[in-house]
Amino acid sequence: MDDYILSNMRCSEYRVKNADSSVLFYFSPGNLTSTSNRFVPILAFLKEGREYIDFPTAKLFLDDEEIPSKIDNFTISSSHNKPIGYGCHYIKVVVKLLDGDIQDFIWSFIIEDELLDYNFYYGIPHSHTSYSDGFGTPTEAYEKAKNNGLDFLIVTDHQGKLARGKFNYDKSISLFGGNTPKWEMLKLEAEAMNFRNPDFAALYGFELSTNFWGHINIINSNTIIAKKPSSIEDLYTWLCTEDNILLSVNHPHRSPKTLPFTHNLDNFVNLYEVGNGSTTRIYTRTEENYYAALDYGWHIAAINGQDNHSDDWGDSNNVTAVICKELSSASLINAIKLRRVYSTESRSLKLAVKGNGKWMGSVLNLKKGDILGIHILAEDNSSPIEKLQIITNRGEVAHEKSFGGVCKCEWNLTTTIDDEYKWYVVKVIHTDGKVGISSALFVQDINL
Repeated sequence: MDDYILSNMRCSEYRVKNADSSVLFYFSPGNLTSTSNRFVPILAFLKEGREYIDFPTAKLFLDDEEIPSKIDNFTISSSHNKPIGYGCHYIKVVVKLLDGDIQDFIWSFIIEDELLDYNFYYGIPHSHTSYSDGFGTPTEAYEKAKNNGLDFLIVTDHQGKLARGKFNYDKSISLFGGNTPKWEMLKLEAEAMNFRNPDFAALYGFELSTNFWGHINIINSNTIIAKKPSSIEDLYTWLCTEDNILLSVNHPHRSPKTLPFTHNLDNFVNLYEVGNGSTTRIYTRTEENYYAALDYGWHIAAINGQDNHSDDWGDSNNVTAVICKELSSASLINAIKLRRVYSTESRSLKLAVKGNGKWMGSVLNLKKGDILGIHILAEDNSSPIEKLQIITNRGEVAHEKSFGGVCKCEWNLTTTIDDEYKWYVVKVIHTDGKVGISSALFVQDINL
């Protein structure tokens, strides 16, 4: 059982109390980063907004307990003589503002054990039913996905259909005080499916059409947006009212490649479809769009969505893999928020990627000239592996290694950091032409 729950975590950009101004921190370990290093150094660097903060007054807290720290210019840091316990840890910088007020700046990371304790779960993060423009009920979709051998399904019907209109739902279930029976039914059906099937995870969300980013999925929210937001600021305001949610950019080949990077929204943009399609919808790869979004600075994870609009949930092999300890909604959501996921066109591919001991999706504090050690373990007994590539900034192939069609391969290599911001994605190329795309390892020098 995972011993932590990730709530709606704070991002690194904050509003200053009693002022319409913002400050920006760089954190290490990065927010929502997982690591197996129990002696990981803790560091906060004030990047922007120094004119509002009396930084020499800063104090550092680990799980609400002040820890010894040192201040060097606009960096506060601490090293530990005792190992940090496994689980989720909250870090807080408490500092006096120049107007005399006190403000907290908070982020979080997770200490986890090694790969051998983890499982690989396969499913679909983007699908539809008759509750919008698909077929069948959510229950039928969950059952079909389970019978097709999937571990999870996220039903993401369209917001406009879920939030409006009438539906002849099961009259044995009474819903009082709600204006969105389809939305409430979707949540109830997911809950009932999870109650009956401990070996399957039924999750839910809704697909939202925007005029600034095309279609996006919002997953695991308690409520549904009643009216389509007119701006990205309106969307961000609504996102802040929800706990423990995910946001996915859908079929980016049909919408703008990306938005200009913003630290606030980066905390919510968790997923990016690098593959989209099913048996009745043309399958499209969009990895170039994904690389462009990473170049913009987004900390996002690679997923593959079938976007089912027919009763074919799980009939296709393209799926999203999530690496976590147990098959439960909470465990899956936690792992996805940590970006410990990858896109695969083979539902039997097991892919583990670590950088300096940290999982794919992590932010590593390295500067020019530092060494990054990348460990890759790939296994697929159904679709042999031809070669592995390491993709980096601008979509360039930084390293490549052929394996000649093996079912299991391992690759350890080191690379020297040559830029202030780098990302590294592992691409698996199978002998039958299928591909897998990992979530990125992010490298940045936070002391700039």
